[in-house]
Amino acid sequence: MNIESEQNSTTKEKEKEKEFLKINDMVEKLGVTRTQFWRMRKAGEVPPPVIRNPQMWLASQIKEFYERRVKKEDVGTL
Repeated sequence: MNIESEQNSTTKEKEKEKEFLKINDMVEKLGVTRTQFWRMRKAGEVPPPVIRNPQMWLASQIKEFYERRVKKEDVGTL
């Protein structure tokens, strides 16, 4: 891998850190309905949005949340 491609991959990673998700993206990523999502949100199971109007979440934050959720479900099936 050369220096230019390393810089490009670093830039892409930083852009992903700044990527925001709207409600439709959240529902799709989590594999739930909008109603299920809002119930999860009300119960505190989903991180709060970083932008209030319109509600938006950081993609990196949701990725971490999703990974924890998957691990938790995997442990529960053992």
